Amino acid sequence: MQTKATAEVKGLAETRAQAVATTAGNPLDDWRTNTSPCVGRRGEIADDGRWKLSGFAGIPVAPADQITTLHRVRDMWRQQGYEITEDRTFAEGTRGAVSMRDTETGITVSLTTTKSRDRIALILASDCYMPAAGEDPANA
Repeated sequence: MQTKATAEVKGLAETRAQAVATTAGNPLDDWRTNTSPCVGRRGEIADDGRWKLSGFAGIPVAPADQITTLHRVRDMWRQQGYEITEDRTFAEGTRGAVSMRDTETGITVSLTTTKSRDRIALILASDCYMPAAGEDPANA
């Protein structure tokens, strides 16, 4: 397991999120991140300091443009070599979701149209890392 500084992972996360916003043509709304301990397969919390980062934002996109925006972001991810892990349109055809995984960094990004239809929700998750010396992001 890699050791990473919190600032390094936050920088990677923000770069991925900003690339989505640029491709969507709208800014990130209320971008925020938080760190937490890694959780095992049975829900147990790691006791050795392993941590992960999560990021969240909304991207304002007009309802009529949401599916084409998801496709544009998906195509950008494909061109950059990311693994597409989800690509679907919901039954009514006006909402959808697309997700990717960056196999190099372990970062995943998911985009989903919101029920209110006024934005696309962005959810980002990092891999688990060991903390850098002097940091304790699992308990921050």
